[in-house]
Amino acid sequence: MSNNSDTSAVIAARQIPDPPQQCSGQLYTVRASDTLFSIAQRFAVTVRQITAANPQISNPDIIFVDQVICIPSVTPSPTPTPLPDGLRVLTLQFLSETGQTLPTANGAVQLLPRVIVRATFNRPVSRAFFFLEPTGTETCELARLIGVDCPSAVTGVAEILWQAPAGTLGRVFVVACLNSVCAKSGDFLVVRNSS
Repeated sequence: MSNNSDTSAVIAARQIPDPPQQCSGQLYTVRASDTLFSIAQRFAVTVRQITAANPQISNPDIIFVDQVICIPSVTPSPTPTPLPDGLRVLTLQFLSETGQTLPTANGAVQLLPRVIVRATFNRPVSRAFFFLEPTGTETCELARLIGVDCPSAVTGVAEILWQAPAGTLGRVFVVACLNSVCAKSGDFLVVRNSS
C-alpha cells in the first residue's frame, strides 16, 4: 500500500508544470485558495497578462498548489485626461416639495423649511455634493455640505431634499463628479426668514 501512495505523489509532482524559463517580473508560488483571477487582483495585473507571461499554463482555469508562475511587471497605461469642459453643470433649481419653482426677492431665492435642490448636468454624474457657504465669508473653508446624491448612471440629474434651517442666509452651489473629473456650478444666493 505504501508503494502505491509513493507512486501517486510522484504522479502529482509531475503534473505541476515547471516555471517559465524567463520572467520579466516576479515569481509567485500558488497557494491552496488561489485562482488566476485572485492572483491577478492581488498584483494589479490581468489574467491575460499572467497567461501571456506563463506559456506553461495551457488552461487558465487549472493551476496547481506549489506551482511557480511569473507575475509580469506591467507599466500602467496613462488614462486620458478629459477636456476641462467635458462635464458642466447646466442648471441649479430650488423647488417646493410639490415641484414649484421658489420665488426670488432682491436676488435671493426665498427658501421654505423643506426645499428640493435639483442640479442638471450635460452628462450623467456619479456623485453630486450640495454646499451652503454663509454670506459674507467669501471663503470655502466655511462652506458646509447640505446633501449628497449618487444619481443613476443614465440621467444627468441629481437632487436632494434640504431641511433649510430658519435664518439661513448664504450661497448654495453644487460640485458634481464623474470618475475623477469634477465641475462646480455658479453660486445662488438663498435666504430663509427666522420665522
